[in-house]
Amino acid sequence: MKIKIAIPFFILSCVALSSLQAATPEDEGRKIAEAADATQRGFKSESVGLKMLMISAAGDTVTRQMKTITLERPKQDDFSLTQFLEPADVRGTGLLTYQNPKGDDQQWLYLPELRRVKVIASKNKSGAFMGSEFTYEDITANALDKFSYKKIGEESLNGVECYVLEKYPIYKNSGYTKIKQWITKKDHLLSRVEFTDRKNSILKVQTFQTWKQYGNIWRVSQIEMNNLQTHKKSILLFSDRKIDVGLNESNFTQQSLQRLL
Repeated sequence: MKIKIAIPFFILSCVALSSLQAATPEDEGRKIAEAADATQRGFKSESVGLKMLMISAAGDTVTRQMKTITLERPKQDDFSLTQFLEPADVRGTGLLTYQNPKGDDQQWLYLPELRRVKVIASKNKSGAFMGSEFTYEDITANALDKFSYKKIGEESLNGVECYVLEKYPIYKNSGYTKIKQWITKKDHLLSRVEFTDRKNSILKVQTFQTWKQYGNIWRVSQIEMNNLQTHKKSILLFSDRKIDVGLNESNFTQQSLQRLL
């Protein structure tokens, strides 16, 4: 009887051990990325004010005020619209994005001085957004299925224990070959990101500061992007954030792009 009991227990132990050993760095990376993505989802719709500081290598600063609205569309492309409110020379300039969950996003830029909407070609997504260190690619949400993942380690960053991942764009026209992320173990929140360019050099470092929770949704209050090659940086400061504000698809058309928010 003891032998009959011991054999299945031994088999189950082997199966469990085999399952544990089968978890590859790619599997682990994907699971951590999914957990981080879950902290951002479920908001339905959102509006937020932004201040963007663009700081030159010499320390000169240009300030711009913006507003962004976003519509969550589960299992479809999210919609977002960002509009500049100040200063006067950029007031009304807007960017409309339909995020493709797996491929290149559709983006339109409205230029009020020309009174026309311009399509942002996929091959131009790595270009600077309104002169900042953020590209058109950076400012769109990072859908999970646009990347492959790999966990490469764990380490402490500023006294906080983090998972360290690498993710690799699998869509065309990305300006990056690799993106390295530090994600906190406790809450699965982004802490630091390093962007490697097409020449395999680290181009930019992005840091996330002061996360806040809105119900089950986490949002960051400050994002800083430092360009290691030009020594310029851009800082985004978020304010007046509202979650689940009742937006719908009619708020995200090329016509709505041409109206002040």
